[in-house]
Amino acid sequence: MSTNRLMTFELLDRMEQLLSEAKAIPLTKKFMLDKEEFSSLMRRLEESIPVDVQNAKTIIDQEENIISESNRIAEETTRNANAEAMSAVEKAKQEANAMVSDAQARAAETLRTSTDQANAMVADAQTRANALVADAQARAAQMVADSEIVARAQAEAQEMLESAHRDCEAYTARVHDSINQLMEQLDMSMSQQADAVRALRQQYAGQQ
Repeated sequence: MSTNRLMTFELLDRMEQLLSEAKAIPLTKKFMLDKEEFSSLMRRLEESIPVDVQNAKTIIDQEENIISESNRIAEETTRNANAEAMSAVEKAKQEANAMVSDAQARAAETLRTSTDQANAMVADAQTRANALVADAQARAAQMVADSEIVARAQAEAQEMLESAHRDCEAYTARVHDSINQLMEQLDMSMSQQADAVRALRQQYAGQQ
């Protein structure tokens, strides 16, 4: 055992002896010690501590500082990451709302345009049908007015009237087909826009 260690134990023994021999102060839990002797023992005890122990204490103090600094940096990094995440979520919300508003506006405009086109086509079909019927009725009336060809006029008038009705029905069917195609295109466009909005919502939900 080295001299320094022997001295350390001796100093500790002497300090323990001083504590055991200290006189109690009445009515308190305090004791009276020789301050000068105890302070001298403390100084000598510090001087007797081996250098490797002192170095170990310095390393421990540095380690605590490093750990404290690491914790501070980790907390700051976490705060910054949370702030960036919140900013990204808010930006995603704004972009999603903008896309939804744009999709709704486009869908409304597409529906309005398709409705106008369908109404125009129906009106045109009705006008053409009325013109065909009126022409057939005029021809029938002209042929009926001629007494010599009444029978033929009636037959031709009936045939022309039936042909006009057939033409009207065929044209109306084509108009309805065109309207159905427009509606299918509108439905596909709105479905694609809805898919884009759902994809953005799923992306936003995945970031939460």
